[in-house]
Amino acid sequence: MRLWPYFSSAKTGIALAAVSTLIGALTEPLIPALLKTLLDRGFAEGNIALWMVPVALMGLFGIRGLAGFTAQYALSYTASLGLLNLRRAMFLKLNEAQMTLFARQSASKLSNTLVYEVQNGSQLLVTAFLTLTKDSLAVLALLGYLLYLNWKLTLIVLTVFPGLILIMRVLSRRFYKLTRDSQHATDELAYVVEENALAHRMVRLHGAQQRQTLRFDGLSVALRRLALKSTVATAAMTPLTQLLASAALSAVIAVALWQSNTSGVSVGNFVAFVTAMLMLITPIRHLAEIAAPITRGLAALERGLDLIENTPEQMGGTHAVERVDG
Repeated sequence: MRLWPYFSSAKTGIALAAVSTLIGALTEPLIPALLKTLLDRGFAEGNIALWMVPVALMGLFGIRGLAGFTAQYALSYTASLGLLNLRRAMFLKLNEAQMTLFARQSASKLSNTLVYEVQNGSQLLVTAFLTLTKDSLAVLALLGYLLYLNWKLTLIVLTVFPGLILIMRVLSRRFYKLTRDSQHATDELAYVVEENALAHRMVRLHGAQQRQTLRFDGLSVALRRLALKSTVATAAMTPLTQLLASAALSAVIAVALWQSNTSGVSVGNFVAFVTAMLMLITPIRHLAEIAAPITRGLAALERGLDLIENTPEQMGGTHAVERVDG
């Protein structure tokens, strides 16, 4: 909600991205449905014309590709316009801020916030938003098709989601803390570089090269440690979600084989269900991994918003000189 005023001018891009993402998601269940038709009518009955196979497959993937391209471009257009508005507002605030701002924050921190942080945050959030909408709609479409094929087996698939939500909640809090610590360490490192670049004569005059090198090395090691911790948290997401998905897949295959012996499920129906379930794994994994870019993007953009919203302006003032000499 705090970011919306800066991105609201790109409503057309948001609407176009939403429509394109919806079209792309609706094509997801058509792939297993097409396999079911080919297996049941093509192999078993032999009443499908061969020319229909490439037309159906190429047409389906052509629509998916066009929808994906349009959604990605529309969101990129939205992000660039929102970033432009945000940077303008930050620079205006910088020129009107009270002088105490420049005493509290170093020039390297202010420039890092205005130039790099908001850009990285916008890119991360837009990519995450595209993944979130596309994969969420894909999951809903595939679950709807699975319910249509076999609602009993679909209930087994749904058992994955509570564990997935728990993993995302725990790791997202971890990501947020690591991101804020990394921002602070980056600011300190940039400040050391700024000091040595702008005050190089003072550093050489007092022979402080070794002292400054120790400061730089300490901050660099701390930043590397934080980066490794973030990697551990990110890398742990994929195997945990795959483990949940494999457990559900094993249960589905076992129950489906039992049903085939008792209720006579067709081969096409079984292949379509398993294919749709396997297609669920990729969007579920993407949704599980989305906590990291969203958390990093929000933490980066919060700095820009804090600068705009919490920096008092220099409204004026008076100055009286009691004695003038010269």
